[in-house]
Amino acid sequence: MFYSVDRADDEYVMLCDDDGDTKELRRFHFEGDVQAGQVYRLEAGKFIYDEQETARRRERIQALENELFNNA
Repeated sequence: MFYSVDRADDEYVMLCDDDGDTKELRRFHFEGDVQAGQVYRLEAGKFIYDEQETARRRERIQALENELFNNA
């Protein structure tokens, strides 16, 4: 299952999973710089940043925006 970052601050990260459920976790569960829009997967109890899935979702969102605004 994938988890997208809804928002992050110095202490907490708010995630939304593929089913639409949300979770608020302490930032120490994540490595590196966590930013809204990034996608993570859970492996062996750790949240791993998935660069390919993040890029795929951003491309899909961009295509939907282009379709919506170019056809308006």
